[in-house]
Amino acid sequence: MSAPSATPSEPRRVVRRSRFWWWLSKWSVLLFSKVWFRLRVEGQANVPPSGPVLLVANHASYLDPPLVGTTAGRWVAFLAQAGLAKFGPLRWWLTQMGVTLIDRSAPSTAALRMVADCLAAGEAVGIFPEGTRSSDGSVGPFRNGVEFLVRRTGATVVPIGLDGAHRAYPRKAWLPRPRKLIVRYGEPWTAAQVLAPGGVEALRARVAALARAPLRAESQTVAGDRAPAARPETRSSTTSSAEGGA
Repeated sequence: MSAPSATPSEPRRVVRRSRFWWWLSKWSVLLFSKVWFRLRVEGQANVPPSGPVLLVANHASYLDPPLVGTTAGRWVAFLAQAGLAKFGPLRWWLTQMGVTLIDRSAPSTAALRMVADCLAAGEAVGIFPEGTRSSDGSVGPFRNGVEFLVRRTGATVVPIGLDGAHRAYPRKAWLPRPRKLIVRYGEPWTAAQVLAPGGVEALRARVAALARAPLRAESQTVAGDRAPAARPETRSSTTSSAEGGA
């Protein structure tokens, strides 16, 4: 007897998650964010309800992954640096959320393959292609991971602007501050739009506009913003995906 095929509403999932803990965490984060950050979400309907989607957002704080993961309206897969999970209970919780932990100092081939497999399975994947959190709220240059993934998978890309995350939880802050947060989802981009000449830079400009944040040139990179160096052929993919939870 052949195995039953997955239904459209329940696609094959590359990353395992706990439905119970995911939903409990989602509504807990949303409730806290509504009260503490006066969270507002705009344009959520721009996220396709099914099919492969690459969610591309600016990276300003540790709040970014949970903000995207809880407001996108569907499951979102993330990669996170293994250093975040040295604390046992946090590591357990990240596993329940379906977060894949990777070593940022190791070659990134396996990490990108995991992201591509998620997209091939029709999932949504969230990445922060600046490679690390911004120290001043500006949107830095994108690494090449976006282009690589779109070229390999043909996924739809949805730009996201996280407005206020840097003010609410900047670098070196111990606890998040009660600042207003707005998550803005832009119109979907086709693979052809992203891969067109200047497409990735135009996408970065769109993310910055949604975040109401200035663009930052490579020459303006602030110390501490630059992602760890890697081999030229893998550096872009490491920085674009490994910071999913950083």
